[in-house]
Amino acid sequence: MDFAGIPRGSIRAESLKKLAKLSVQVESNNDNKLPIDESNEDFNNILLLAHKEDDTVDKDLAVGSISVKEYEVLLALCESTNQLKYANHGKLLIKKFRAYLLDLQHQKFSYSIAIRSTSISPWENLAEHLTSGLCNIAKKFNRYFQDDVIEVFREFTEKFFSKPFDERELTDFFTILGYIEGLIKHSEILIQSSNAFKLFTSLDSCIENVEFLNDIEYYSNAIHKEDNDYMDLLDNKYMINFSPIHYVERVSHLMASILNSIIGNKDKPLLNYILDKVSTKYQESDTEVPDDITLTKENLDISPNHMEFIKILANNAITKMEFLDRGETYIVYSSYERLRYGYLSKSHCIQVLSCGMFTDVVDINIAKKFFKSCLQIKQIMLDPELGLSVLQLGSLLVFKDDKVGPSLTRGFTSLIANPRVKSDYSIEASKCVGLASKVLSQDSIVTTIYALTNLVFVGNDGLQLQSRNSIRKLGPPLQLKNGNTNGNTNGNGNGNDYLSVSRRTSISSFAINGSKSNLSIRSVAGEYDENDYNKVCQNAISAVIEIAQACNDETIPTLAVTILSQKITKVDSPIGDLLLKGLISCAPFLPEREFIILSRLLDRLSLEALEKKNNHLLTNLTQARVSLSRKLTSENPLFKVYLHDILQAIISRGDVQVLDHHRSHNEISEIGDQIAIYLKPLAELLPDVNKSQKPLEILDTETINLFRNIWFNMVVHGYSMNSSTSKLYMKELERIAYNSPPLASELSWDRTETTLELNTVLRRGSSNSNVKDHRHIIGDIFEVHRTMSYQKLMFLAATVFVESLRVKSGDSSTILYYYSDPSIKTSGIEKYIGYIAFKIVRDYIFLINNGANKQFSADNISEQLTKMLALCCHRLEDLQDAAIQCCDLLINKVPSSLCHGKSLFALFDLLTLLFDSVVDAETNQYEPTTSYRAVKTGIKLLLSDSYTWRDETFKRFSEKSRHWVRLILFKSNVDTKSLIQTYVTDLDGNQSIRKVNYGVSFALEMAGTVLSNERELSTLSRVPIKTISTLPSFVYQLSWRSTFVSDLRDKSNETTNNLSSIRDRVKQFKLNLLDKTYHANPEDYTKLLTDIAGFTLLHEDSVAETLRYLVEIPFIIFDSSIMKFATGIWFTVTKDRPNLSVLLLSEIAKRWETSIELKKGVFSTIHDIENPEFSKMEYSPSDRKTVNKLSQVTEKSFEIHYHLIKLFASNFEATMNQSDHLLKMFTRFIEVGLINLKTASLHPYSRFIRFELIKFSFDVLSYHNKLGSRSKLYLTELIFDGSLSWFRARANYPYGANLLKIKGDFGLLKDVAKLVSQAPTYKSDVLSYKKSILLYFLDDEISKISVWLDPLNPNESKGSFIGSQSQISSNILTKSYNIDPILAVNLALRYKIKNLDDTLQTLIANNTLPAVYYPDAVQYYIGINAESNLQPHYHLLFWEPLAPIDCITLFLPPFGNNPYVLQYTMRSLESHDVNLTFFYVPQIVQGLRYDAKGYVERFILATAKVSQLFAHQIIWNMLANSYKDDESQEPDSIKPILDRVQQEITSGFNERDLKFYEREFEFFSEVTSISGKLKPYIKKSKAEKKEKIDEEMFKIKVKPGVYLPSNPDGIVIDINRKSGKPLQSHAKAPFMATFKIKKEIYDIDEFGEKTVIPIEKWQSAIFKVGDDCRQDVLALQLISVFRTIWTNAGIDLYVYPNRVTATAPGCGVIDVLPNSTSRDMLGREAVNGLYEYFTSKFGPENSIEFQQARNNLIKSLAAYSIISYILQFKDRHNGNIMYDDQGHILHIDFGFCFDIVPGGVKFEVAPFKLTHEMIMVLGGRDDTQAFKWFEELCVKGYLACRPYMETIVRCVNPMLDSGLPCFKDSTIKKLRQRFVPSKSDKDACIFFRGLIKKSMESFYTKGYDEFQRLTNGIPY
Repeated sequence: MDFAGIPRGSIRAESLKKLAKLSVQVESNNDNKLPIDESNEDFNNILLLAHKEDDTVDKDLAVGSISVKEYEVLLALCESTNQLKYANHGKLLIKKFRAYLLDLQHQKFSYSIAIRSTSISPWENLAEHLTSGLCNIAKKFNRYFQDDVIEVFREFTEKFFSKPFDERELTDFFTILGYIEGLIKHSEILIQSSNAFKLFTSLDSCIENVEFLNDIEYYSNAIHKEDNDYMDLLDNKYMINFSPIHYVERVSHLMASILNSIIGNKDKPLLNYILDKVSTKYQESDTEVPDDITLTKENLDISPNHMEFIKILANNAITKMEFLDRGETYIVYSSYERLRYGYLSKSHCIQVLSCGMFTDVVDINIAKKFFKSCLQIKQIMLDPELGLSVLQLGSLLVFKDDKVGPSLTRGFTSLIANPRVKSDYSIEASKCVGLASKVLSQDSIVTTIYALTNLVFVGNDGLQLQSRNSIRKLGPPLQLKNGNTNGNTNGNGNGNDYLSVSRRTSISSFAINGSKSNLSIRSVAGEYDENDYNKVCQNAISAVIEIAQACNDETIPTLAVTILSQKITKVDSPIGDLLLKGLISCAPFLPEREFIILSRLLDRLSLEALEKKNNHLLTNLTQARVSLSRKLTSENPLFKVYLHDILQAIISRGDVQVLDHHRSHNEISEIGDQIAIYLKPLAELLPDVNKSQKPLEILDTETINLFRNIWFNMVVHGYSMNSSTSKLYMKELERIAYNSPPLASELSWDRTETTLELNTVLRRGSSNSNVKDHRHIIGDIFEVHRTMSYQKLMFLAATVFVESLRVKSGDSSTILYYYSDPSIKTSGIEKYIGYIAFKIVRDYIFLINNGANKQFSADNISEQLTKMLALCCHRLEDLQDAAIQCCDLLINKVPSSLCHGKSLFALFDLLTLLFDSVVDAETNQYEPTTSYRAVKTGIKLLLSDSYTWRDETFKRFSEKSRHWVRLILFKSNVDTKSLIQTYVTDLDGNQSIRKVNYGVSFALEMAGTVLSNERELSTLSRVPIKTISTLPSFVYQLSWRSTFVSDLRDKSNETTNNLSSIRDRVKQFKLNLLDKTYHANPEDYTKLLTDIAGFTLLHEDSVAETLRYLVEIPFIIFDSSIMKFATGIWFTVTKDRPNLSVLLLSEIAKRWETSIELKKGVFSTIHDIENPEFSKMEYSPSDRKTVNKLSQVTEKSFEIHYHLIKLFASNFEATMNQSDHLLKMFTRFIEVGLINLKTASLHPYSRFIRFELIKFSFDVLSYHNKLGSRSKLYLTELIFDGSLSWFRARANYPYGANLLKIKGDFGLLKDVAKLVSQAPTYKSDVLSYKKSILLYFLDDEISKISVWLDPLNPNESKGSFIGSQSQISSNILTKSYNIDPILAVNLALRYKIKNLDDTLQTLIANNTLPAVYYPDAVQYYIGINAESNLQPHYHLLFWEPLAPIDCITLFLPPFGNNPYVLQYTMRSLESHDVNLTFFYVPQIVQGLRYDAKGYVERFILATAKVSQLFAHQIIWNMLANSYKDDESQEPDSIKPILDRVQQEITSGFNERDLKFYEREFEFFSEVTSISGKLKPYIKKSKAEKKEKIDEEMFKIKVKPGVYLPSNPDGIVIDINRKSGKPLQSHAKAPFMATFKIKKEIYDIDEFGEKTVIPIEKWQSAIFKVGDDCRQDVLALQLISVFRTIWTNAGIDLYVYPNRVTATAPGCGVIDVLPNSTSRDMLGREAVNGLYEYFTSKFGPENSIEFQQARNNLIKSLAAYSIISYILQFKDRHNGNIMYDDQGHILHIDFGFCFDIVPGGVKFEVAPFKLTHEMIMVLGGRDDTQAFKWFEELCVKGYLACRPYMETIVRCVNPMLDSGLPCFKDSTIKKLRQRFVPSKSDKDACIFFRGLIKKSMESFYTKGYDEFQRLTNGIPY
């Protein structure tokens, strides 16, 4: 049985131990009471084997001896107490153990026990076990039995020490020793209370009693001289230790153990723990000088009670140390063992003393005294335990008083100088001094380092060392009489070998007597031989290492390395290894610069050793570098430094001045040998595959290039799989290859290095022999053409070499990544990579079949296949082809590779991801999702944005997957189907019910396939095999629904789900939701619902209440995902408990009504999108991210009611004929919904839910019609009214880019239109008119969606549902007006017929009051669009406010003199937030030209008091409009008015506002004045101008609250005073400067809440002089309007209207577009074309970055193309076109727009700029996906802005008389014409496509660029 770990003779003992543990281990189910076992017979039976009972104590029991069986039972019971579970067992065991413990000193043991126990006596052993057992019981059951155990110990101590000396036997002394040992192991029992601690104090006082110790000494002598009963025991080992000092040591040890328990230390020696604590705290405190508060007892959580214990223990320790130093007659050190116990006693006492000093209960001076006295006794310091404790005390003292430092370091250095100090002691001593070095002064540490290094080099001063075999002159400190110096007696048991010492000897005096003062090795050098010198050197270097590592000061290891490096000439000497060890050990702590110097030094030494063929030294140096590699973990900052240094060293070998030059074979071989010396260190530095370590993750280009270049250099210098050097270092090369990135990949691609042949390492020449070898190796893989260049050959050789090595580590997939490097294709070697890939996979298969190693296990094989399967979906066709072929090869040869969960699940997940990517074309139009991640396997795919590529890849991979899965089904049918079952059943039960998981569908299809190996089914002749499926049996095994229900039941049983518990949880849930900031985890909700559902399914009572909770909770949360989950729960309940279905539906219907009353979901208007003219216009880039977030929040909010409608629609069909009650419930459901649709949301996303409800209502209506119900007329009208309520909103095109959603709307609307057209009107005129009106609306809505779905080939479907009545009659409009005026207005806006405007005007004039709620009706009331203007009446005073820009238009003629119009306009403007009107400052100022009645002036003055920012902007704009010229020479006619208003504004400021105004204008004046100061420098150089700007910028003081006029929403907090940049100008001095702006931006969190985020950013601004910026202001203002229109329409177009503020005539501030460069500058930077710029900046065309940048270009180019055409931007040369760092195109400088062109020369006749280079980025043709997206976005953007033509016009109208040169008499007319308002949507699409074609083919665009190049030097 020895082989099983059980020694012979111990089988019964081990069995009893196990049985005892099992008998007490039974678990308890009662947590509130003590666990009781009433029937455990095993325990009772074992207990009976221990005969002694508690009531037999004190009786004469010594008559019987303990048998072996009883002894083993007792030990087993004691050990089982650790796992005790029952309190009654504990109680019985206490009684049993008490009986044995109290009588143990009298107890006899059988002879066999006594003989077998040689190392410990049976009394001591049993006493220790009994004590430990009792302590274990005391810890159990919340220390319930602790007092009982302490009482047992008190009885034992009292009984033991009350025994007279003459009655004591040897067994008494053994028993007390075991008792103490048990307490040492469980000392925590002694600190639980003062009563428990008294056990120690009592024990200590008795042990330390002079009589007791004297008795032991006497007895130890007498027992050897007299015959007695214990003669047979005298030869045992434990008798040697029998002495008084042994007992003193045990009690001292107990003291230290108690302290460990107090401070919570379990694993370390006491002083080690305290020192670690102190040093760690010191390091965290980051202070130079430790203070008493930071570094004292506060570091440990110690109670006052325990502090008192520490004080008692510390005082005890002092007493014991004094006692030991003083010496007593009964303390005799007659053997080494006794002396060792003496040292150990003092060591424990020093530790206790140290703890007392640390916790301030012992005076520090006492500790210093003991420290110094011990330090002076050299022999004490040579003892490893005692000496170390002394040094640790000194280190701890240093943290209290750094003056102790010199004594510590001197004593430490002297200790290290002694050759008798063992190395492990030296290391521990060095560590503790190292901890102290954290607080020692740098001088002290430096001195110590110098002293230690001097010990290493002492031999250099001519020190005469004796020969290695000489006898030491200095003998050992203790000499036994018989000459035995090994510290042991001769073992004869007669005790005759004693030390020659007196009867009264102190431990200190004893040590002094036997030692000599060894201050340094130098002073006694002659007394030591060379071996001693080497020991000292070793210890000294170890000490240097430990101190350097611990001191936290990089200058120390630097010093150590510097000193050791100076003696590097000794590296080939006997101490060379030690020198290297010191250097290597200090290296990880060096600064980077010094580390590199050391690394280069080792490099030089290695090369010299190689050159001199000094193999021994080279081996040592290599091992040293390998050791350094082991010490540098990847977390160490020097890891990368060392890695790069080795890699660079390998690359530098063989570097030549002349490339492409032939070299000799000898030279190549020599350099190959030089490279070899780096392989072991490099390999050791990298992760090891054999240790299951992941390969090094390398992402930075520098490291990637270094790795690839070492392989290039190796093959150039003779390395290959067949070379001798490679075979010698095969393991190292494999490890390096395992961690090397591929030699070519996306990461390694250098965008400036277009071909591999430019690589300088590959161009290094090689020998003919080497080239021939490589050509031969490659020729075995594919045919090598004779014309293949040398560089390509070497690259392919390196590829074969590294990948052949890598595959041995189990990696066969990395080779495929080579295709992803564009330079592979440009170099023309991609065809060879495929051959190499197949070779690698074949090698891989060979290694699999040969069972190479653990890297070829099933898991790792499936991992490789998984990677290759993922690469089958790569966006590169070449890579994809190769990956599919490699997978084919691997799966065909090793089918088991796919029959594994990892790889098979990956295949299914990949199919799902590819399917999702195809669906993405419909859900994320123009913003393709390129990154996909599988939830189950975590696979991530980065896919091309080409939907053609996605379709083809999905189709191809599906076909291959079908083939592969069929193969493994044929080979391993059962296993594969089992895996498919696992895949399907492990799906997330909460996933979207509308989402298609193609991977699951595919898996199920394959699982049901009938294969040829299914003999019977496959041979059916009468039925086609394709129609047969084994899926039913497979599905039966899954049992999905029953599993779901059983899960509900199981989860219900898992918790205490009684009704009261559920009530409490629901109540708490409701309380939590009262806190609006509370957002619980959805899992908490689902668990609660699951538990309630489980209760409902399992119980018959109180189900009404639980059903109410089941419905109430989802409605309270009102979250889409929760409601989706809840509908699944409700469905399960209704199907499993049909009798509850009506009750459940009633409750849901009730909550439906409540949610409508509370205006939630689709019945809430909080998500409605305001019309653009009412929205806040912003000068910022288009923010698609925020739009998407808001859209997602809206969609989720609306989905809730969608789920409910679908639930009721489904139940209606299922329960149609069940009861009248149900019909009434369904009718009530739709009635409440339809009535409230009038006030429901008008967000575009609500359309689908609205018409789903209407469609369901038609179903209910149809059933009423069948029944002939009286409600059918009422319901029909409700449906018509509910449908018409949607058309109260303006006509809008589909929102967002989800084509599936739009198509869903399209189909639903057509269905509803068909139902409406077929709906009977029951001869009701009202219903007939409503039906006709509704059909007109639906017909137009459907037509708009139809055009939108295919804008390039529009199909207008108008008239499809209204037939021949396509023209709206006045009668229809009148009826619409009678229903709701807004319906008539929107009908007129949709059909755009002139006579409708006149009819509508008449209707409003005749019946005005119903229309006052609709701002859109005002234009008809006052006659803006009609033939004649009406004179508005008082009704205007009550009308809903107009948009700000519409109000400003009414200030102009012909309406500006009508008092009703003016009052209405004024009221409307004042009703808007100032932040909304702020945008229209330029128009408001122009309104003063026509302000005859002073309303505009009044508005300006009133608003200026509300908003300081508004006041400032108005003033700046007034200043800019005061003069007609840039030089302020020709005043504008409006100047007097502007001056007056400006004066009134400033005079109206209060004191605070005035100071702010003065502060702001003073700051801005300081900045702009720089231009004036630059004028004398106009003809000077740019450098001189910049110097002047910087000088002036340094003078500007940033005052609180100031801001840039172009950035009023942020404040300036700093200036980059060196950012000044003079701009090009012939006569003016514009400049640019950068300011730090602090502002707040808004974001939307995951819950749809608006959050404020404070940011700081650097913003550059141009301060222009001499250019009228007002035209730029208008242009950018209009761009911002377009931005808002498109944002509100959900169109993904991008513009960046940067802010420009005109501040004075010819002056202004322009925000610089961030991270942007003009096309002009790109041309000057030698970028040939835009396509080349995109590929160099973003990567190759197939890269994700390029495609994302191209998409950004498409969106911005389309947006600016529309705007450029409508606003007629000219002067579009390359200096005015910018590109940002994300690929967007941006336009600047709008000096020429509308009706003005530069120089009057009409070069730019193209509608907008669309150059050949732009088209190249879009694919180079007009049939590419990118170009089609551009066209579609152009058309959609154009369609979306056409309805807002008047908004654009109204922004321009007030500016016509401003004097801007861009305006002519026909400007507005032409502007309207460009919107083609008379064209239909279809014709507008065709029109704009014509503009695109015209711009593409424009000769004039290129002609204008050429003109700019010739005249202004602007390249193109």
